[in-house]
Amino acid sequence: MKPEHQYPAMAEEGKRSPGRLSRQTYKSSAHFCSLLDGLLALRESGILFDVELLVEGRAIKAHRILLAASCDYFRGMFAGGLRETQQKEIPIHGVSYMAMKKILDYIYTSEIELDLECVQEVLIAATLVQLEIVIGFCCDFLFSWLDESNILEVHNLADLYGLQQLNAKIHSYILRNIQTLSRTDVYRELPQDEVFSALSSDALQVNSENEVYEAALHYHFSPLQVETDQVYLQDNLKMLDAVRFCLIEKQVLQRLHGRLHQCPLKDCVSAALRYHEQEIWQPVRQSPLTQPRSTFHCILGFGGMFTSSSLTESEHLFQVFHPSWGEWRTLTAAHAPRMSNQGIAVLNNFVYLIGGDKNTSGFRAETRCWRYDPRHNSWCSIQPLQQQRADHCVCVMGGHIYAIGGRDYSNELESVERYDPHSNMWEWVSPLKREIYAHAGAVLGDKMYITCGRRGMAYLRETYCFDPVANHWTGCAEGPVERAWHGAAAVNGRIYVIGGSNDERGYRRDVLKVACFNPEASSWSLLTPPPRRTWRTRHSCAGQSHLRPGRTLSRQRQQDEIRSRVEHRRRRVGGRDGV
Repeated sequence: MKPEHQYPAMAEEGKRSPGRLSRQTYKSSAHFCSLLDGLLALRESGILFDVELLVEGRAIKAHRILLAASCDYFRGMFAGGLRETQQKEIPIHGVSYMAMKKILDYIYTSEIELDLECVQEVLIAATLVQLEIVIGFCCDFLFSWLDESNILEVHNLADLYGLQQLNAKIHSYILRNIQTLSRTDVYRELPQDEVFSALSSDALQVNSENEVYEAALHYHFSPLQVETDQVYLQDNLKMLDAVRFCLIEKQVLQRLHGRLHQCPLKDCVSAALRYHEQEIWQPVRQSPLTQPRSTFHCILGFGGMFTSSSLTESEHLFQVFHPSWGEWRTLTAAHAPRMSNQGIAVLNNFVYLIGGDKNTSGFRAETRCWRYDPRHNSWCSIQPLQQQRADHCVCVMGGHIYAIGGRDYSNELESVERYDPHSNMWEWVSPLKREIYAHAGAVLGDKMYITCGRRGMAYLRETYCFDPVANHWTGCAEGPVERAWHGAAAVNGRIYVIGGSNDERGYRRDVLKVACFNPEASSWSLLTPPPRRTWRTRHSCAGQSHLRPGRTLSRQRQQDEIRSRVEHRRRRVGGRDGV
């Protein structure tokens, strides 16, 4: 006889069949939508309503459990032991019927339609019931319509209801539109603290600090008064405290200084003129008022190999890559040096070009050094090296610039010298144990490391560490690959060595292997190589290694790569030579 209930044969308790799990969990991504559709169907059919919201004397029927699950306001009302828990009719004050109905529409459908007529009332209702998502929708909608005609009204609304996200959007609007906004009457009606915060921001979008100075004046005087010079500058004008006078051209400051009697503004202008006059010491006299107005890090590309035919067309040119552009662009600055095989360093947001060779009339190593100021797009010379150097390595550590090894095309060098921007002088420090050139360096913590390179015709795997306190070089574990003319970058406690070339197979070829050095363990490991051959590469910043294109022995197309160490993903950027 067959049993009354028969079940499929299952594996015995405690036993599992290969490839099959005895217990599994399933989750439906469609359940949430079907549940919401079911609740909406109940609403449209008028089924199972258990509460009515009375707004402006009109009832909106709803399901108590759905309201309580949707936001803290209704959860506290229906699940917090309040008298509304048992009431069938709940009066709601301070909001319109239309706005509350739209709130209920959102709760049942996850959608809400906004327009200029209703958005303010919906925002008030969403703020009352603490529905953050709808508040965000309203703020986004208001921001999409924000302009000079309504910015004051929207700002007052944000302040009245404590809408921080809307205030942040208004602030960003001011930052992006300061040039046009500052010439309107409503600009002078905005709260002083809000305008001062914008004028003080690194994110203020202006072409020069002169525009900030004008915007500051426009808060105190009309554009007509400013243009016709009907302004009184002797008073302590609050907005002028946000102007970074050191970033204004020296000639403009001199003219302004000549117009002023003794007053707080004249003191600021005098200090800025002293900053300009002491050009060589500017890197050590930095303050918030000397910082460029930018929130981005840019990559600059200088020098490289030149041919005699390229001298005229590329005189004083260099490249810059800005994240918002997505491409390399060319800049021009008077007296830009034309060098190759030089050392490049960034200190206090100034770029230093150290030594190198001017290959246009034969290879000749240089002692000359230069400094680039991105604030004014200008170059100046600094104290030259004590030793001619090319194919050397340059690192920044402890506020100093180190020039390490290299060659002068007569001799290979083991000497090391250090530049102090406070004195504008180079001094010798402990030399390397042996001469080396075409190597790469990186700073990690309070130590400096150099890797690989060349000695004579031999490619090296050597690694050395410099301790500035002990003024001593120490040998470390050798790298896994011989290479020279490569790049090194310190990222998240590791040193990454990328690119370069060697003659491991009897002829010079690109090195594809990427090596990683762990200073704590004094050990090396190999990583996934980049997709293109490249050598003479640099540098790193902001937790990422930036691989710039260099010369490639395989003649494959040169590309930039930004390699994320954490995600091991690559995204391509522009395609021109950069640091």
